[in-house]
Amino acid sequence: MKIGIMCATIRELTPVVEKMENPVVKHVWKREYHCGRLHGLDAVVVMGGVGKVNAAVTAQELINRFGVEKIFFTGVAGGLSPQVQIGDVIIGQSILNHDIPYELVNDQNQFPGMPEEFSSDPQLTDLCRGISPRIHFGRIITGDAFITGAQRDDLICRFHPLCVDMESAAVAQVCWFFDLPLLVIRSLSDHADDDAHEVYEANVASSSIGAVEVLDRVLQKLSGTAE
Repeated sequence: MKIGIMCATIRELTPVVEKMENPVVKHVWKREYHCGRLHGLDAVVVMGGVGKVNAAVTAQELINRFGVEKIFFTGVAGGLSPQVQIGDVIIGQSILNHDIPYELVNDQNQFPGMPEEFSSDPQLTDLCRGISPRIHFGRIITGDAFITGAQRDDLICRFHPLCVDMESAAVAQVCWFFDLPLLVIRSLSDHADDDAHEVYEANVASSSIGAVEVLDRVLQKLSGTAE
């Protein structure tokens, strides 16, 4: 089995690559793809960059060029619910765009069967259960903006999400087109409020590690190497 692991930034990438066995870097279209093994699984790990276009291009490259059979997205997000705290991990059971209506994405039903919202693969989601009491399962919303206090209340009112990020829905849509299993793992670095920029900088490193620790446990279960 070959898996693809994506993240958006170098601070999210580093703790994944550090766990790989003998990674070899391949340069493709301005990105570095780290090819190696994780818990006995063939793995391709890549920093795709911030935003939906970067995420979609990278996901498609993992599928078309590297032939991955599952994609895992790990990284941080901004919390949008009183149920969650910084450092908690969100598994995307429901994933959708907050900055473009579904009616425009699928105008005239040009892609029959496309859902109004996407989701992580149920079997991969089940592998997250029982790992930690700080894991939550719910809605992640995605848009091309770093959300702070000015937009926060409107997004909560419209979507009732657990968190917000800038890539997950794009990756989920690509995976839907290719019928490829996806698991989105996000650890909260901030609360997407007026202090988001400062709080993000203070927590992005530790929250990135927290998401990767959950990913690591999932891969152990997937490969049958979990103790």
